[in-house]
Amino acid sequence: METSFNRICTKDGLELAGLLYESEKPNGKILVHVHGMGGNFYENKFLDFIAQELTANGIALFTFNNRGCELAKDLYKIEGNKRNIVRIGNSYEKFEDSALDIKAAIDFALSKGFSEIHLSGHSLGGPKIAYYSAELNDNRIKSLIFISPADMVGLAKKDKDYQRDIDTAKKMIADGKGEELMPFLVWDENYLSADTYMSISSETSKVAIFNFYDPKDLLPVLSKIKIPALTIMGSKDGALVIPIKETMNRIKKAMVSSPNVETNILGDADHQYNDYGQQLADSIRSWIQKM
Repeated sequence: METSFNRICTKDGLELAGLLYESEKPNGKILVHVHGMGGNFYENKFLDFIAQELTANGIALFTFNNRGCELAKDLYKIEGNKRNIVRIGNSYEKFEDSALDIKAAIDFALSKGFSEIHLSGHSLGGPKIAYYSAELNDNRIKSLIFISPADMVGLAKKDKDYQRDIDTAKKMIADGKGEELMPFLVWDENYLSADTYMSISSETSKVAIFNFYDPKDLLPVLSKIKIPALTIMGSKDGALVIPIKETMNRIKKAMVSSPNVETNILGDADHQYNDYGQQLADSIRSWIQKM
C-alpha cells in the first residue's frame, strides 16, 4: 500500500486536504469517502481497516476533509491569484455546499486514472452522498455505501433542547445574525451558527433525507437514487432514532429507482465501529468486488 497526501480545490475555490491509499496491484477501482459531522480524513479508526482491506484487493481509497471538518477550520480559498483564509468547519457549514466538496473529490479520483468510483459516507456523510447522487445524478459513480447514515432532523428533535435551539436559530436569522454562533452548545457539544443549525436540523432543510423519526415520511430523495446502494449499521449505533430493522426496511422500501439495494446489520457495532473495523472493511470490500 502506498499513501500520499493531496490537496483538491472545489468549484468555489476552497482548498481541501486528504489521503490517497493506493494498491500495489491496482484494478482501477476506488472508494471516495466522506466523513461525518465535525470529522476529518484520519480520525475514524475504521478507516485504517478499510484502507488495508481495500488496497490488499486492488482497490484504492481516497478520504478527505470536507468543508464541515472539525469544530471551526481555517481553509484557504483561492480567488484569482490570491489565497485568502476563510473560517468554515462544522460551526459554519451549509449542508447543500457539500456537493461541491464531493464533486471535487470525484474529479480528483478521475484525474488519477481510476475508472470505477464508489462513494461512501459516514454519519452526516450519508445524507451528503445521498443528496449528491439524487440531485446531481453524477453518472461517474458506480455505487453508494451508507455507513451509519444519520437522521439529522430526528436526532435534533430527540434532543431535550430542540425547541430552544430551533427558536433561537430562527430569531437570530430573522435579526440578520444567521452567521453568528448560537449562544450555547447544541447537543451539549457543538458550537454552531444559526444558519448551520437550520441547515442540518430543520425538517425543511435539504438534510432531511433519512427522516426516519417521522413515520409518514416516504424518504423521497432516496427514491431518486438510480445506482446500487449498500447501507451498513450496528444495533448499538447512537445515530439510530428507530429500531435498526425498521431503519433498514424504510431504506429498502424507499429506494425504488436503485437496481440493487442491500443492507448489512453488523451485530452490536456502535457508531464508530469499535471492535467491528474489520467486519466493516470486509463488507465494503465484498460489495465493491460484486459491482
